[in-house]
Amino acid sequence: MNEHLAIPIVECGEPLVDIRGGTALLYGPPPECPQTAPDYCLLRSEVYRRLLRVQAALPPGLRLRLYEGLRSLAVQRLLFEQESARIAARQPELDAQQVHEQAAVLVSPPAHWDGTPNIPPHSTGGAVDIELVDGSGALLDFGMQAADWHRVPAPFCETRSPLPGPAARANRLLLSAAMEAEGFANYTREWWHYSYGDRYWAVRTRRSEAIYGSCTPAMISAASPVR
Repeated sequence: MNEHLAIPIVECGEPLVDIRGGTALLYGPPPECPQTAPDYCLLRSEVYRRLLRVQAALPPGLRLRLYEGLRSLAVQRLLFEQESARIAARQPELDAQQVHEQAAVLVSPPAHWDGTPNIPPHSTGGAVDIELVDGSGALLDFGMQAADWHRVPAPFCETRSPLPGPAARANRLLLSAAMEAEGFANYTREWWHYSYGDRYWAVRTRRSEAIYGSCTPAMISAASPVR
């Protein structure tokens, strides 16, 4: 499960772009909490290019909508703490390490249980939470919105979960096929989450190294708007 942790990261230095500078990709409001607002529309430039190719190959009338791209380590820590608190409240019989491990299923921790730093996928600018919308901007039926991840049972979030209805299952597979055709790797516990360039992507695509590490403050402040 944690084989990605052994993958070395050779940061390629690829810059970030801000999709709010253009109209090619749709994006929703800042997700989760107000602290996400400055960064959530930032992506590595190659990730942006690949998303445009995904969108061009979709069936007529469908478009991608970004839910979240870059997420700062501070926000990641906040979300992990919130998820840990929910799990501890639901399952008071768990000890602290078990709570940490359960929370890590849907929220990548900023640090592992032993205290060593982690590199959450969203901190690299290579991970995206993405949805499909129709010509009017309405979300396709996925059985849930990405924002509902902590309100539904974890198995319901899985890409190939049998729990949603037929239309939702078909739309999840449609998104998966379109994204994977352009080299993205799906985190199979979350139908909306795809990676390119990070450690998880490297494992899923059998690469010897990841090309994106956590984005530095300098990289974030240098992000340029797309044209």
